[in-house]
This record gives sequence, C-alpha cells and structure tokens, in this order.
Amino acid sequence: MTALLMVACKGRKHEEAYYMAMVDSIRKAEQVKQIEEKAGLRPKTGMAWFDSLQLRTLPIQSAGDDLVRLGEFVDVPMNVNEHFGYAVSAKLKAMALPTAYRRPVFLLAEMVDSITPRLFLYTMDRRYQPIDQLTLYERKAEKREDDRGTLFMEYYITSKYEITLMMYYQSDNRERKPELLNSRRYIINRDGLFEETIIELE
Repeated sequence: MTALLMVACKGRKHEEAYYMAMVDSIRKAEQVKQIEEKAGLRPKTGMAWFDSLQLRTLPIQSAGDDLVRLGEFVDVPMNVNEHFGYAVSAKLKAMALPTAYRRPVFLLAEMVDSITPRLFLYTMDRRYQPIDQLTLYERKAEKREDDRGTLFMEYYITSKYEITLMMYYQSDNRERKPELLNSRRYIINRDGLFEETIIELE
C-alpha cells in the first residue's frame, strides 16, 4: 500500500513539473514574440497591425502612379491580406484615412508589378472586415479602330468624403489631349457603402 502511494505521489509531481515547464515555455514564447514585434522582426497580426498605421488627413488629390506623393504607404503583411479579400501572395500597401461614421477607412494599393499600382478606397467594420470598396485609380492599354492609347483614372477626395472619379483616354499620339470619358461622384453613407450622387454643374 505504501509503495502504491509513493508511486502515485511521484506521478503527480511529475505531471506538475511537466505542466509548469509547459507554462514557462508558453510565457517565454509570448515574450519573444513581443520583443520581435517591437523590433520589427515579426509582422503584427490583424487588428494590432491596423491600429499601428499612421493617419493620412484629407483632402486627397490624384497622384497617378506616384504613391509617395499621397503619403506613407506601409506594406501589408501576408497574414493581413485576407482582411482586404486578397490571397496571401498578393503584394499590397495600405494607408489609414479618417473614419467615416466611426468606420475605419483605408487607401489600398495593389501592386500589379514593381511600379504599377491599382488604388482602392476601403471601408471596414470594427473587426477590420471589408464593407465596401471603390476603385480610385488604374491604368490599362486601350485599342480603338483608329487609334491606340491608355485608359486611366483621376480622383479627388474632399474632407467630407465627397469622392470624384474621372475616366480619361490618352492616345499614344501625344499631340492629342486626354479625352474625358466620364465623371462620377460618390459619398460614404452611414452603412459604410459607397453611394453614387449627382454631380452638380456650376
């Protein structure tokens, strides 16, 4: 009987020591993770990464392919891509804008190649899941019956989130001026959706 009690006590002590070692290991891993995040060696995840972005004030004027003129874009970590509806492999850059009706708003640049971006405006909920998105800028080749050129967009965002988008056609013949194809205006409504409005002629 005494022998059985001694074996049971030793077994309990062994289990306690095992679990204490596991707890210590988890604590050390968390400490290392925090140190690496502060040093920039480990990308911040989810909400922490969004909260770390610097705020870019409004208004915003179109800058074409030159993202630097817009402000300080930050590379989106691969594990955050899904918040914007992209695959892990996508190359994205983002910048935080002022909230609209207490909803987070972001500028997102999808890098088509090393120098060519597509630019989007995103509204999100409080868990940083997308509500709506609006294409602000992209450039693509256009072939017409009698000409070749490029379609491109320009935009302007006021401090009240009145968003004006303009689509142009620029012929490869640079003697021709850009041709305005259409112009649209949007606002962000209380549900965080982009709503098209009428452009008032002055």
